[in-house]
Amino acid sequence: MAFFIEAILWWLVLIDCLIYNIFCYMPKKKTHWLSKIFPVNRWFGAWYLILVLWIGFALFRLDILFNVF
Repeated sequence: MAFFIEAILWWLVLIDCLIYNIFCYMPKKKTHWLSKIFPVNRWFGAWYLILVLWIGFALFRLDILFNVF
């Protein structure tokens, strides 16, 4: 079984992206300690998700993302 560090890092970034988007779409907005650097809004969350999916698609085409054998 082969593991690639790129795939592991991408999965961690995807989990972070999904948590960020869930945090953005919660009805009660709270401030985050990184909100001064990274804005907590829906547009930034959507852009973050698009970029992560784009990198995931590139890793999939290189046969890195789901290559377990």
